[in-house]
Amino acid sequence: MYKVNELLLSPDTFDNPIFCIHLRCFRWYGYVASRGEIKPWKSLARCTILTASIWLSCMLMLARVFRGYEKLNDGATSCATAVQYFAVSIATLNAYSQRERVVTMLRLAHKDIQRLMIDCDQKELQLLEHTRIYVRRITFILWVPSVVAGLMAWSDCLYRTVYIPQTVFNMPAVRRGEAQPILLFKLFPFGELCDNFVIGYLGPWYALGLGITTIPLWHTFITCLMKYVHLKLQILNKQAQEMDIKRLNRNLIIDRLTISELDYWRLQLCKSFIQEQLRIRNFVEQIQYLICIPVMADFIIFSVLMCFLFFALMVGAPSKMDYFFIFIYLFVMASILWLYHWHATLIVECHDELSFGFYSCEWFDFSLTVQRTLLFVMMHAQRPLKMRALLVDLNLRTFIDIMRGAYSYFNLLRSSHLY
Repeated sequence: MYKVNELLLSPDTFDNPIFCIHLRCFRWYGYVASRGEIKPWKSLARCTILTASIWLSCMLMLARVFRGYEKLNDGATSCATAVQYFAVSIATLNAYSQRERVVTMLRLAHKDIQRLMIDCDQKELQLLEHTRIYVRRITFILWVPSVVAGLMAWSDCLYRTVYIPQTVFNMPAVRRGEAQPILLFKLFPFGELCDNFVIGYLGPWYALGLGITTIPLWHTFITCLMKYVHLKLQILNKQAQEMDIKRLNRNLIIDRLTISELDYWRLQLCKSFIQEQLRIRNFVEQIQYLICIPVMADFIIFSVLMCFLFFALMVGAPSKMDYFFIFIYLFVMASILWLYHWHATLIVECHDELSFGFYSCEWFDFSLTVQRTLLFVMMHAQRPLKMRALLVDLNLRTFIDIMRGAYSYFNLLRSSHLY
């Protein structure tokens, strides 16, 4: 079991320019807590309750799916919702079990960004600002469709409760086909329990609220971690091209240094580059440990589900509401997969450019000793850096293969249906 003090972050961490939005949401959910809170153990207990709630909602949805549907279109939206909850249940349980790793990574990243904001020059500050804006846009783009889908479901629930109340708590009429249940009731196997206001009405509202916030929150948080690594590599590439020894000591006066003193400081700079590369590699490994199981599950689940949703669109005659939700689900699932594979590609490509960054400096003006050391630094930078999720390489090629595979499976299903 974790000790509460091991999972606490300093109050200023929640103002971090890259992670602030997600950390404030995580604090509300209880995945992290601040040292300034009076009773931080309550936040961590709330995390257990919310994680259990997501799993309970997921099990209820899957139970409804396994009962079957008379028509394919009737089950397409419910099945997609259940599978989405199953995927996010895996992610949240993984995050719950690895909270100590997440907190450790956040402490390191925040300390590093604080140091960067003090020591950075104007160009590095622009890179940091660009990263801050980028992660906020990505968060907004993924959050909007999830929230819109939730608001549509809630609106349907409120409208029918106010104007068509006989269809809300009237399960006998629903079973006879005389009335359609509200959208939220289609997701759960409550049956006669729908006549209970708390279980049949507020329960689905609570479950839907968890889903539309947790799904985009977790995936965009991992995007923030990956963009932080990309930012570190961009800055390291820039510093390698400049080879500015004044970064090690602001009081140095270059013109007054002897050749041996210049060599010493340049060698120290090369050493700092190696250390920075090792820190980046270690951080990437921590990200891989954190996401390997959820991303592998997403790889399997989403590719099959996208194929099924395309098949439901082509074969059946879904309603306008079903069309809307199916396209929302397709967009969200494709976006989640793209987030991981695209940003992993950015990290790998930026790391591969490090050797060219070292080569771009004015190495021809350095002494032979420094040139040889710089050559070893370049060789170290050429060690390949890859991101994997168990058996899956995270890169754009894998993402394209997933899309192709889903389309191929869809064609097979369509052909078998026609014949």
